Amino acid sequence: MTQDKNLPVKIGLALGTALGMVVISIGILRYKTGMILRNDHTLSLVYWIIFAVSIFFAVYRFRKIDALSFSLSQTIKIGIFAGLLSGALYTLYIVILNHYIVPDLSSRIVQYYEQELASNSAELSKGDLVDSMTVTKLNPAVRGLAYTLVCMAFGTAYAALSTIALKRLRIS
Repeated sequence: MTQDKNLPVKIGLALGTALGMVVISIGILRYKTGMILRNDHTLSLVYWIIFAVSIFFAVYRFRKIDALSFSLSQTIKIGIFAGLLSGALYTLYIVILNHYIVPDLSSRIVQYYEQELASNSAELSKGDLVDSMTVTKLNPAVRGLAYTLVCMAFGTAYAALSTIALKRLRIS
């Protein structure tokens, strides 16, 4: 047993780096396969499952390493830092993608949404498409900041739920 006060932060940063690489890989796959232009978020759902499971195992590992300081306030640090770093890395990716690699990507996505609205045979409702168009028109850095905040919120929630579950179930 160790008592490193920075251990949750270190775990969160390491996990955030790994999750950032996973979400960037998913982003590249979505771009290369055209899923991003079709508004197909299947791989994004896979990422959120990986994110939740990773947070649980990081909290579980933290409890194994330092059971004496295992507390909600410590484990929430894991979730916050994992969400912060993974969101920041993805933000960096989308800024580079949208400003340097494919500067017209956002406009191509908006064109797709407009075609879907015009055809009226889309799987998404008109409201969903209009909302997606509004978000797509935002600056990539602003979208990335919003994504980072969402990652931090989910990281916090998953860490809290993991801590509660581990304390109640007494899983060793």
